[in-house]
Amino acid sequence: MNLPTRPRRPRAGWGWQRMAAACLLAASGVLPVRAEEDAALRAQVEQKLRLAGMLIADSPAAQRIVASGHAEARAHLEEGRAHQAQAAELLARGELAQARKAIDEALRHLGSARRLVPDPAARQAQLQRRHGEMLASTERLIEAWRGRQSELSAQDSADLASATGLLDGSRQQAAQGRHEEAIATLARAEKLLLAGYYRGVQNATLDYTQRADTPAEAYTLALTQYRALADLLPLAVRDLKPAPATLALVERYAAAASALEGQAVQRHHAGDLEQATADLRNAVLQVQRALSTAGLATPAPTGSSP
Repeated sequence: MNLPTRPRRPRAGWGWQRMAAACLLAASGVLPVRAEEDAALRAQVEQKLRLAGMLIADSPAAQRIVASGHAEARAHLEEGRAHQAQAAELLARGELAQARKAIDEALRHLGSARRLVPDPAARQAQLQRRHGEMLASTERLIEAWRGRQSELSAQDSADLASATGLLDGSRQQAAQGRHEEAIATLARAEKLLLAGYYRGVQNATLDYTQRADTPAEAYTLALTQYRALADLLPLAVRDLKPAPATLALVERYAAAASALEGQAVQRHHAGDLEQATADLRNAVLQVQRALSTAGLATPAPTGSSP
């Protein structure tokens, strides 16, 4: 006679075995990922170590720093050397995160040392780029003036001729490698052209040396400076024709300046002259940024304090 069999119970601990197996499977996926991350970090640290080693070794930069006698630059070089050695030791022990921190600190010190004792050739290249940018800006401004030749006064025409001569002189100086002099010559040309623009803005006077004796005069002076520059902005945009992306930035600066002027007027009506004047000075800075972005640099206002 066959007796009914009872269902077989799972062995004790079977659920724990299954959970352990699941954990092992999960770990088998995590460990390779972690190993890959460690390998990538190690490679990054090794690459930075090689770079730091090149900068610290008998490279032209290191020789220049040592020969310069610049105490701070030499201190940065030694700090870079120490941190680089520390990073190598940490890497050998497998302490990757600390090794990366040490090598980053080494590169920071080495960068500071190089900036304190710049490469003459690199500086000349930087001056050459700066001259090229200023030359292009001044050329555009001169062409804009020539397009309005019939509107120019005798003084404007004389300034245009002088600015053109300075432009030619700047080109010659740059061709001879005298880029600092060439930049200074272009700055004089820009000053002449800018002065002419100022004279042409509805006979407004931009007196950057005028001083105010009272808070009320300080407000009036700041308002005059702002409105003269704001009137200049559409002329600069019309004549210099900035690119669409640049024009959008010019308009944002101009909108900020206009909002500050409106705020200043409200505060003036409320009797808060000090804050109203501060708002106007900020408006002047914003419209100057707009002019500079459009391609016309303006001098910083002076003499506006009461």
